Amino acid sequence: MKLKGYQVELRQVSEIDIEMLRKWRNDPEVSQFMLDRKPISREQQSAWYKKIQRDPGQIHFVISYRDQPIGAANLKARGLGKTLDTANAIEPGLYIADKRYRNNILAFAPTLLLNDYCFNTLGTARLLAVVKASNVAALNYNQKLGYKVENEGDLLEISLTHNNYLSATKQLRSLLSR
Repeated sequence: MKLKGYQVELRQVSEIDIEMLRKWRNDPEVSQFMLDRKPISREQQSAWYKKIQRDPGQIHFVISYRDQPIGAANLKARGLGKTLDTANAIEPGLYIADKRYRNNILAFAPTLLLNDYCFNTLGTARLLAVVKASNVAALNYNQKLGYKVENEGDLLEISLTHNNYLSATKQLRSLLSR
């Protein structure tokens, strides 16, 4: 599966990607923001890949810009036994591994593409995310997309509805569509 838009492409992870993804995920600059920061072994990565191939409740992508891989994204259905197309809520995840694109407008492109897919194609009612309260950059990023805080603590639960997304990102979507 491939999604294209906002100057990026998301293609479903294949077996040839798993070592690159493992290296990215084990990079301390990436893993510092993960809920689980433990290094991942080759065996763990292989087991993860086999698991996601059989799970209709999630999908994982490699993010490419100008035909170069720059990061990873995923979608997970929320709710026991739910698939992506039957879930009322979906949890997206993303990281930009390539440092050149972490703190610029292009970092929003894969998220916009995922959100459009979730709301317009899958018909989900809302998107949910869990963010470390200490991860100020992620909170600011998500608030620019229209996310609202639902539950506070060391981990914040945030949610996004289609209407909030459309109104918060109108200008951003226009800029990245050029």
